[in-house]
Amino acid sequence: MTKLNKVFTQLKLPENPLLRLLIINGFAGVGVAALVFTGIMWSNIGNLRVLVQTAENPFLPLFMLAAALVITLGSVVMGSAIMLLGDADRRRGGPGRGRRLLDERRMQPIPITVRDPQRRNSRR
Repeated sequence: MTKLNKVFTQLKLPENPLLRLLIINGFAGVGVAALVFTGIMWSNIGNLRVLVQTAENPFLPLFMLAAALVITLGSVVMGSAIMLLGDADRRRGGPGRGRRLLDERRMQPIPITVRDPQRRNSRR
């Protein structure tokens, strides 16, 4: 067994399925953020890599960019996982499939009488 396999087998995830989902997708979001961070630095978007290299303290801008990417992309991945929770039921023909919000056959227009406020003032 490699060291990486030992780490994953020793990793204890919580029994609560929601926490488990959030932790797994949080790690996936951190991985996506690392890929985006690496891509930004490698492609030198907006001359950012040169600016960081010539900075007096290059750790601070790198940390700020990495933290912002982890927060943003981690939240996106975790949020999309939560929003897709009920999608499996709909694909299998679960309770949400084919149901309409309103029954269109029962909808009938209701006549409403409106009084003209200017007409009332003109009588005075």
